[in-house]
Amino acid sequence: MDKINEQNAFPKSIPKAEMYKPFQSLDITGIALESTNIGIWIIDITTRVFLPSPCAKELFGCATDKEMSFDGAMHQIPERYRPEVIATIENAFTKRKSFSIVFPIADGDTKQRWLSILGGCNNTEDDNCYFSGVVMDITEQKHNDLRKSKFIGMVSHELKTPLTVLKAYIQMLNTWAKKQKDHFTIGALSKAGRQVKRMLNMINGLLNLSGAEAGKIHLNKQDFLINDLINEVIEETQFITASDNTVLVPCETIQVHADQDKIEQVLINLLSNAAKYSSKDSLIEISCHKVDDKVQISIKDLGMGISPENIEKLFDPNYRVESKETEKISGFGIGLYLCSEIIKRHQGKIWVESELGKGSIFFFTLPLN
Repeated sequence: MDKINEQNAFPKSIPKAEMYKPFQSLDITGIALESTNIGIWIIDITTRVFLPSPCAKELFGCATDKEMSFDGAMHQIPERYRPEVIATIENAFTKRKSFSIVFPIADGDTKQRWLSILGGCNNTEDDNCYFSGVVMDITEQKHNDLRKSKFIGMVSHELKTPLTVLKAYIQMLNTWAKKQKDHFTIGALSKAGRQVKRMLNMINGLLNLSGAEAGKIHLNKQDFLINDLINEVIEETQFITASDNTVLVPCETIQVHADQDKIEQVLINLLSNAAKYSSKDSLIEISCHKVDDKVQISIKDLGMGISPENIEKLFDPNYRVESKETEKISGFGIGLYLCSEIIKRHQGKIWVESELGKGSIFFFTLPLN
């Protein structure tokens, strides 16, 4: 998006008296932000006048004594990220809601820097309003996250090797036990095999997390029946959670073209969460049906539910709902983030409908072709 359309265009030239007027009345909080290398900006959504503070200009790679338009700021963002940033900001303007977005900027001959912008509207009731917010340099944090992801990926990869060997030995022993008709050993090895599979799924989840944070989730697509996969996951989850309260609403046979292992991870995560955040005997219901050229799967529980303010952040990395009810429930806050990234890579959609105290319904879609 090279230029913003004329009606949304920001003035190229603003008198200096006007430019710095919003900052003349800054309180001590604003002054503190500027002194800690956090820039401040204001946008009038009616006139589209863009007023960045000197620090905000500097973070975008512009000299503090020069004027910077919104168009100029956006052109500092690489083309790969620019459309998403502009779309997010325009959507926030239209709906009068707060936003948060992270992106890199080109900064001359120096290494790529990462910025985080947060903003909100001062008045949602009428047209006479403006957006204001902050811009921060999070390059070091981003690099730390990437280093963490590489470490997780390396360790997870090393753990897979002995587990794969263990899985092969269990399969060999299981074959021998069947020839001997040793039913006890067959049952024990079957349970051991399931636990190894569970550990491999957890390790694959960590590898996928590493890939997602690096922008790389590789898909191995194939044709399979989503109904059969759901039934397998229900059986597996019931074994792990020692519960038989999950039911699949009868639906037609539906074939999809997707990465079966990764869709299995999504189903396992959503079903496990439904079981974790519900009472032991509470019903969990899965449905599956076609919607136009997609298949839509839903997982409904009657558990503790999710408040509206938490729903917005639910699919963010490392985010967990913190409350007295959830503090004793294990988790790292990566499961739903991974589900979201996997479904996005399939050109699908994932979302949740929930009411606090009454349960939740998680939905996701996959293209049929």
